[in-house]
Amino acid sequence: MKEKISNILSKYVEVYGFVSTSEYLEKRRSLNIEDSFKYLGNLDKYKTIITLGISYPSEELKYKGKGYGILSRYSYNLDYHTVFKVILESITKELINEGIKCHGSVDISDIDERYASYLANMGFLGKNQFLINKKYGSYLYLATILIDQEIKEDIGKLDSCGDCRICIDACPSNALDDGFNAELCISSFTQAKKEFSNEEIGYLKTMVYGCDICQKVCPKNLGINFKIHNEFEPSGIENINLVELLEMSNNEYSNKYGENASSWRGPLVIKRNALCLLGNQDIKSAIPIIKKSMDKYSNVLWYNKTALKVINLLERK
Repeated sequence: MKEKISNILSKYVEVYGFVSTSEYLEKRRSLNIEDSFKYLGNLDKYKTIITLGISYPSEELKYKGKGYGILSRYSYNLDYHTVFKVILESITKELINEGIKCHGSVDISDIDERYASYLANMGFLGKNQFLINKKYGSYLYLATILIDQEIKEDIGKLDSCGDCRICIDACPSNALDDGFNAELCISSFTQAKKEFSNEEIGYLKTMVYGCDICQKVCPKNLGINFKIHNEFEPSGIENINLVELLEMSNNEYSNKYGENASSWRGPLVIKRNALCLLGNQDIKSAIPIIKKSMDKYSNVLWYNKTALKVINLLERK
């Protein structure tokens, strides 16, 4: 059965692995981490977790400069959730035809995909908490499929970061100084619906969504730039005109960015980030536009409080 499943998986994904649900449940619980994965759901109804990875390129577009913000590399072109959903549908269809009960998911599930992939020997967990695969580095999107078959996992010797601390030293917000602190992580807080502190505002200078620093400096990613899925090549929307973004209606935003991974939290999150870039790039001509957006979203306090700080920043310069 393992060979049949492996043959199916090899047609659709670059890397995959297997870990028993019992091992995953035992080891994930032993971490004693208070996060969204502490509710482990009904995983015990299945016997094996299949972990899946598809690669995306590391090569970035040239940043257009002042007045623009660029998206994080993982959110170029089409939302990876959409791409992976199609792949999962194809795989699960073939598994069902083999009489296997299964359930596939990408990102939104009870499973800690990175930790499960580590247990399945797809890679090791770096100090930046990315799964790092020997061939594809950390440039992998992850997903999982639960199956009712017991499949023995492949045992292999995993690499490690060793004494390397390049990503720790490179992180501007010190999010990796004492393990991983999601509240300090630039990528994490650019996706959060919250008021930014002055310090958080200061971090956003060119990237309007996400952060790639710890991936870019990682020695394990040196020379890795696989171009396998055309859906992850630049589409032309990655360099965003900041003022144009602020003036967009929700429909205009949805039409342009709705199929991009950066849109999952809605337009206000990325507009809030755009405010910060306008402030740090000293674009004083944007003040009237920022004030107009504050009127438009007057009932969204986290947006308005951040906008007011940006206006104060611009007026002081």
